[in-house]
Parts: sequence; C-alpha cells; structure tokens
Amino acid sequence: MKQQPRWRQAWTITRIELRRAFFSKRAFWVYALAFFPSLIFLGYHAQVKLRAMSLSSSGKITPALMDSVRDGETAEAVIERLGKPTRDFERTNARRIREKGEESGVTTHTVEPAYYARFIRLNVLRGGYSRDSAAVSIYEFEVYGDGPENLALNRSATGSAPCSPDEGPEKAFNGSVFGGVEDRWCSQERNAYLQVDLGSVVPVRRIVIRHAGAGGETEELNTFLFAVRASVDNVTFATIVNPTGARAVEEITVRRNMTYFDGQREARLNFENGKLVSKTTELMRDFEGDRRIFAGVFQFFYLRLAIFFGCLGIFMNLFRGEMLDRTLHYWFLVPARREVLLLGKYGAGLIASIVIFTGGALLCFGLMIYPHNFLEVQAFLRNAGMGHAFWYAMAAIFGCIGYGSVFLAAGLFLRNPIVPAAVLLAWESINGFLPALMQKASILYYLQSLCPVPAPAASQNAPGLLQLLLTPASPASRSGAILGILAITAAVLWLARRAIIRMQISYGGES
Repeated sequence: MKQQPRWRQAWTITRIELRRAFFSKRAFWVYALAFFPSLIFLGYHAQVKLRAMSLSSSGKITPALMDSVRDGETAEAVIERLGKPTRDFERTNARRIREKGEESGVTTHTVEPAYYARFIRLNVLRGGYSRDSAAVSIYEFEVYGDGPENLALNRSATGSAPCSPDEGPEKAFNGSVFGGVEDRWCSQERNAYLQVDLGSVVPVRRIVIRHAGAGGETEELNTFLFAVRASVDNVTFATIVNPTGARAVEEITVRRNMTYFDGQREARLNFENGKLVSKTTELMRDFEGDRRIFAGVFQFFYLRLAIFFGCLGIFMNLFRGEMLDRTLHYWFLVPARREVLLLGKYGAGLIASIVIFTGGALLCFGLMIYPHNFLEVQAFLRNAGMGHAFWYAMAAIFGCIGYGSVFLAAGLFLRNPIVPAAVLLAWESINGFLPALMQKASILYYLQSLCPVPAPAASQNAPGLLQLLLTPASPASRSGAILGILAITAAVLWLARRAIIRMQISYGGES
C-alpha cells in the first residue's frame, strides 16, 4: 500500500488536532482576550449613542450659534441668543479668606491703658474656621511694653496638651515662624490655653499673635475666637483683650455649567459669577481619535498581550496538554515521521490562532468605524482604510506564526509554561531600550513594522532619562519584517524538530 505524501499526512494531523486547538478547556480563555476590545468599543459606542439621544431630546442648536459664544459673555445673554441649554447646573462655593488690608494670620491688639502683669494667658474659645474647630495653631505669641523688645521671647511657657511632643508651648515663644508645623504650638483640647511667665511685673501695651496662616498653613486654621488675660500672681486674671478672632471674610463663587448640542458636537460652557470663563467643544464621535485609539489598542493589547498569551495557551497545549493527559504516545505509534507530527500540530495551532485573533482584530476594527458618518467611513475605506485593515490582519497573522512557533517549541523543552512566557515577555518589554541590532532579534519589532500606524512614541512628559534610554530602532520594510519573522520561525521549528526526534515518552519524568 502506497504511503501518503508527508504534506498530506501533516494535513490529516492538522484536521484531527483542530478540535484540541479550538476547544481545549485549558485554553478556552483565549477567546476572551481576542474579543475583549470589541466589547469595549461596542459599549463605548452604545454609551455615546445614548448620550446623543439624551442631549437631542432637550433640543439642538445650529453649529454657527454654538461657535458664536465668546469668553466674558453673561449666562443670560447666552441663553437669550442660543435658547435653553440641554443641561444647566449651578453650584455655589464659599471659602474663608483674610479681610483686605489684614496681614495673613497675624493679629495685633493694643492694651490701653497699659496693664501691669507678669503672667499673660491666651484663652482659645474656638479653634479654626474649619470643621475641626477644636484645633488651634499658634506660631508666635508676642508681648510688648514701653519699648520694641518682645518681652515673651524665650520665656517659660505652659499650655494645654500639645498635638505632639514637638509642638509644645515653648514653640510659640522662640521667635520663629518658618520652621513648619514643628515650629508652632498646637492643641486639640477644648478651651485650650497658652501662658507665658514674663519673669517680673511689667507694663503690657501690645499683644501680637501669629496664627496658622503666618506659618504657611491654610487661613481656615486661623484662630476663630480667643481672649487674652493677664495676672500679677498667676491666680487672679483680668481680661486685657476682649474675645475676638483672626478676622476673615467669606468669598462666594457661583459656578454655572451649561451644555449645548448641535447634533455632532457637545459644548460645555463654564461660568463664574455670571460670566463665561471657559468653553469646551467636543465631537460626540471623533473618527480620527477612534482610529488612533484602535492603533494603540492593537499594538499595546493585541500584539503585546492578546496574541502573545493566546499563542501560549493554544500552542503549549498541543504537546504539553497531551503529556498531561498521557495520550502523546498514541501519536508516536502512528506511521508518520515525528517532524510531520510537529508540522501537523503547528498547522492546527496556527489555523486556530489566526482565526481567533485576526477575526477578533478585524471585528474590533469594524466596530470602530461602523457607528461613524457613512460618507466619512466610505472616504476612509476608499483611500487608506482597506489597506489599514489588511496590514492589521497581516500583523496578527504573523504574530501567530512567530509566537506560535516559540510556544510550540517551549512545550517540547519545558514543563512549566510560565518560564518561557516570562523570559520572552521580559525580552519584548525591554526591546526599546536595547541597541538597534539586538532589537531586531525580537518578534515584536517585526510585527510593529507591519502595522499601518506607527507605535506611539514615548510621552514628552516622560522623565528625560527614560526618553534618552528609549530609542526604538528604525522600522523594517514590510518585506523585511515578513522575512524576519519567517526566519525566526524557521529557526525555532528546526530546534523543535530536533527535540521531538529525540523525545522519549515517560510520563513520570516527561522526557
């Protein structure tokens, strides 16, 4: 009986193995990788359509009217000319700021007539303006008599329990306000107090208090309400500064956001206190933007992740899966050369991976362009669109050819698929940092050369050192990229052929 040609034997093995390649439970997750971006685009377009329907239900304006809005216009003038907006939201913000003419966080209190005392006490009736009204921060508490000398400087001080050991009462009398939070007296106790012993009875004519704002903190932490009292004997105290506070005023800002829609674009108008301060106009469907997004998705998701790990799941399972199932020896009993078996299994994995990932990429490409304006899509397809689709498909196909051969061979050499996957993924990830010659030993380098849109360059905002190190080699020509991938594939399959010829089945040792 005449033996079948080797190519026919390989094709027979391929047809038998197709079921394992397409429907293996161990590799069923590859379908999620292939079609995940399509679901993202589908959901995105559905969300845009629903938003456009919602905006249209409230009325549309002409593009000319939308473009006529200028900064500085009042909200009333815009509504009178453009009509009622599709969205109108107003909110009021308030914040505490110091009163005009007041020094930030510093209060000065004149004692008239002068009061003779040795002990001066600050009683805090309410802390800051913020919600945490119990907290108080005092950077300096100064006492002046008949001359310019600060009588309280470096004097003995006591006070309520501090926020931390580094924020004790003595910090309010050290003559400094520039040392940060560790250069202040802070307390969170209710009815906190701060007291200084001047050493002897002296006339007190002026009190200067430097609150949180003087030390660089937010002015909302300035002391809201306090009083200053004085005593000769530290027993009986008289009030020399009636209850007062670090004065602040409330700044009110009324912000209003209005939205208009012209059927294609959405304009967001932002008003402050009745006047337009900014205008943002965005296309509901940006064809050029979606094309750039797809290019990024294809190169950074499909090529680097989906096809890479998909081929890992499909091709590693062709030999390694049969070793785990203890069925590989049946193939070795078949009257066919082992290199034919290798070629047949590779063909099955190749067909499955190409159908799954090329199909997934083209489906995503179709979903990307389908919702856009018919004339715009038609013009794109007549010019560069069909060529883009073709080369995206070719990049996916050759990705399956290259990565498939690597992982098929890995299934013959290694037990654990994580090891070759990690090594190859690391090599592909650092590709841009390698010398140009070494970059050409990467499958990803040739796949990117096949893509119709170049890979996004390193961000201008990236650190300078990263931009200096990241120097991608010039892309290969498309014919050179195809030959490069085929050369890598041929070399890997040659090594796999040597491995399978020498393989001896021993499921215990898997050698």
